[in-house]
Amino acid sequence: MAQRYGGKIANDGLIFLLDPANPKCFGSGETTATDLVGGKTCSGANGSPGSGTPTPDTARMPAYNSTNGGAFYFAGSDGINVEGDLGSHSAVSYSLWFKALDASGRYFFDARNDGGVWFLRNYSSININWNNNLKYNFDATFNGSTSAFVNTWMYMVATSNSSGTLLYLNGTEITQNTDFRNVYVSNNSTDEDLGANLRIGCRYTTSSFWYGYMAHVGIYNKALSATEVSQNYNAMKSRFGL
Repeated sequence: MAQRYGGKIANDGLIFLLDPANPKCFGSGETTATDLVGGKTCSGANGSPGSGTPTPDTARMPAYNSTNGGAFYFAGSDGINVEGDLGSHSAVSYSLWFKALDASGRYFFDARNDGGVWFLRNYSSININWNNNLKYNFDATFNGSTSAFVNTWMYMVATSNSSGTLLYLNGTEITQNTDFRNVYVSNNSTDEDLGANLRIGCRYTTSSFWYGYMAHVGIYNKALSATEVSQNYNAMKSRFGL
């Protein structure tokens, strides 16, 4: 499952993984990718299917690029739809390597369950969003210079559970406000429902498309520890020139 470069990634709790470095996931000229954990089909995002059946759009599937062992290239009009239901979980972590080619407002992930449920929690603006900062769920924001996030590979992890919400960048916790955990606890009393048709690289309405590269996109049904985040970063950093 995991590609080895400088070590082994944390696999405990891993429920979804896309990595074009593995030919079983995605390759040149292919129009769908395959989740390396559960075998879910991932197609070009089209429309706003909610929890219904999506209509894949092959023209919106990001292309394979051989850079850094293999990556998805999003041209600014592409998005991935994960077909099938990733379930509801009391804790979750999102782990991905990305290289942005501009600093415009663009999405990493977005999901809506039946009737318009946001990414992780019912009817709340929960997303990992790009706009000269890293934002998760409006609970965790990291403000950094535009140049720090453009034209360089970075490893980002967002974790959330009943104890709070944390962001990590390149293996180091970067959340800045002291009330992130309190905001999360007060707003999130239910499990985190990923639902069906998770979108990667665009908003659920197929807008705010990612422009750049993504690789090794993983989702866990647990909050990764700081040790596990560091383990993943150290295992993969040589692949991405860090």
